[in-house]
Amino acid sequence: MKDIFRVLRNLSTVTLMTPIAATICFACWWAVSVSSTHAADDAEPEILNQAWRLAQGESIYRTIDEPPYVHTAYPPVYFAIVAALLKVTGLNYLPAKLVSFLSAISIGFALGALNRRWQGGAGRGWWVFFLLLLLPAFFFNAARAHAQMLAVALCLWSFVFFLRRDGASTIASALLAALAVYTKQTQVVLPLAMIGYLAYRDRARLWSYAVAFAAAALIPYVVLEYMTGGWFRRHTIELNVLSYDVQDIPLVLLHHAGPLFLVIALAGRDVWRRISERRPESIDFYFVGVVAATVIACGRIGSHAQYVVELCVVAAAMLLRRESSPKRALAVQAVLLMIYAPFFVFIEEGRFVRASLGAATEVRRIIETAPGPVLAQQAGFALFARGGIHVQLFHFTALARAGMWNGEKLRREIEQRRFAWVVTEFPIEEGRPRADDLERFTPEVIDELKRGYKRAGAVGPYYIYSAKEERTRNTRN
Repeated sequence: MKDIFRVLRNLSTVTLMTPIAATICFACWWAVSVSSTHAADDAEPEILNQAWRLAQGESIYRTIDEPPYVHTAYPPVYFAIVAALLKVTGLNYLPAKLVSFLSAISIGFALGALNRRWQGGAGRGWWVFFLLLLLPAFFFNAARAHAQMLAVALCLWSFVFFLRRDGASTIASALLAALAVYTKQTQVVLPLAMIGYLAYRDRARLWSYAVAFAAAALIPYVVLEYMTGGWFRRHTIELNVLSYDVQDIPLVLLHHAGPLFLVIALAGRDVWRRISERRPESIDFYFVGVVAATVIACGRIGSHAQYVVELCVVAAAMLLRRESSPKRALAVQAVLLMIYAPFFVFIEEGRFVRASLGAATEVRRIIETAPGPVLAQQAGFALFARGGIHVQLFHFTALARAGMWNGEKLRREIEQRRFAWVVTEFPIEEGRPRADDLERFTPEVIDELKRGYKRAGAVGPYYIYSAKEERTRNTRN
């Protein structure tokens, strides 16, 4: 502890250590977690699957009443970029992860541009970027096959152009904001916040921004709705309304945004002061909107690290608006992240990730010994062994519980032994699924798996089951 305080007293040492520590931690996380054919996170294969289908000319906004039972949670921009790369590389996680990584780097350039505008140089903006790179929620998504990092990068660059105030930049800002919304629909927070700010303080630019954004948002919407027969709206809006629990909000916020608490608290204090003095700026509107959206989103079932990324990025950008930075507070923040980030990389998340990647080759070897569909809790096994996912368990279990999809379809397929292999992260026969498992398998599905499948092996965190030779008849009415 004395050594930590000694380091804090030497602020220049902390300033120098932050970029070095961030680079090392991210490099270690990339080495630990990134593979071209496997991801420990179960959302990544579902997103890659949709990009792969798009690369093969299939529609990603289609009926959910016929197999494959797949749900496209996001608009098409990220999928389209990754699909274009997959046409060159073939089925592979690396292009999808590369898009997220380059998006994270572009956030660094945007922070540099903001600091150059407000303070006259890019240096502090890049230091703040490296502080963000020490945050597990940020570097986790920077190495993830997910739309979140690209969506936030587009929003931040939209804000950079918004601050320039000239007509061309205002239009460019609106267009980038629309592009962000078509990457991840919750990014609508930024354009709404900017419209609110313009209505309050700069009505001369209000109509040009609002009309440009409306045109850029509505025209693609009409086209997508027409081309998909209404399934674009159903997938991105209606089917995303899943169960909600307000009790999850503080847990998700504390776990994923909590490590950056000093930066977020400083940002909140600055916003409160300017609002109290009736001189709010555009970034204050943005921050308030993001806080509200983040708090609301964190109560949704399946809330994870991506839900806090934009909040953390905007809070970090708020530091650049200050004439002078609170060096000691930021040193404390940096040191705390330097302690927590390695713990996350090697212990908290890293242990499961290493076990998952270590088991992947053997699990694939087993399920490739016999043909037939694969039902896998980690859907990447089905994607890379069979070229596609038959059912997205998390989404369709949630939809079944909400009465928006007939869950009996999956139960009947299991009863009929349609799946050659079933891969879970819990032993089915022991009947002790965790809360995460129950988000992907209903009790009825688990009971049917017990009746029809037997364990064929266990590798690392995965349990592999094959169909029993004689089907037990279903005696239920």
